[in-house]
Amino acid sequence: MSLDDHPCLHCGACCHEYRVEFSVYELQSMGGLVPDALAHEVNGNRWRMNGTARRPVRCDALTGCLGETSVCGIYEQRPSACRSFEMGSERCNEARARHGLAPLPTPWPDLPQAA
Repeated sequence: MSLDDHPCLHCGACCHEYRVEFSVYELQSMGGLVPDALAHEVNGNRWRMNGTARRPVRCDALTGCLGETSVCGIYEQRPSACRSFEMGSERCNEARARHGLAPLPTPWPDLPQAA
């Protein structure tokens, strides 16, 4: 399987389902990776990806169409909440089911991580 075929690069169900919060220190302006313009302050030290605060959820970093060509526009810069989300996990497959997508079999090869 090539990296281009990996489900996490095409699905987008989690990006349409879950609130994404992270520490202010993950923002680029604070030395992190997440572009400041794609997030907003929740309170003090907590920030949230734009588009994930209300229903319907659609993270502003997502490009393309759900289940077809959904790609994280900041994959290498995504916050820790996204980095730790496990593909094929119960939460992943619940999000996929809510959007009419079949569950993923596991295990899948890991995607490369940002340096």
